[in-house]
Amino acid sequence: MIRFKIIFALFYDLLLLCAIWFVGSIPFVLWQGEAMQDSPVATLAFQIYLITLTYLYLSYFWINSGQTPGLRTWKLKLVREDGYLMTRYNANMRFLLVVPLCLIGWIGLFVTPQKQSLQDIFAKTKIAPIDED
Repeated sequence: MIRFKIIFALFYDLLLLCAIWFVGSIPFVLWQGEAMQDSPVATLAFQIYLITLTYLYLSYFWINSGQTPGLRTWKLKLVREDGYLMTRYNANMRFLLVVPLCLIGWIGLFVTPQKQSLQDIFAKTKIAPIDED
């Protein structure tokens, strides 16, 4: 059951991230205008800008509370393997692994006995259910 909660939380966060990308891209597009279509440098800068927005969004929640809005909705928490909140190092490692592994990393939820994504295994983090008293 936790596997599906993690997937649903992922899609919830992806929906919110799409909204952030949309709103966040407005100033960049207004600034660059039509030059974005013809300039590979502007296109690359825009992609780096969107990755930076993504990093800021995810790392803020991971470090401060361990819960993105999607994880909070599904009563899950992203923590280190020892159960404590992630440090900046853990957040950086996880983010750097999420980008190249992308969707492939989530297959680990279904094939590993720990029910962890590959990026969680490599970053020494885990998504755990919140204990409700």
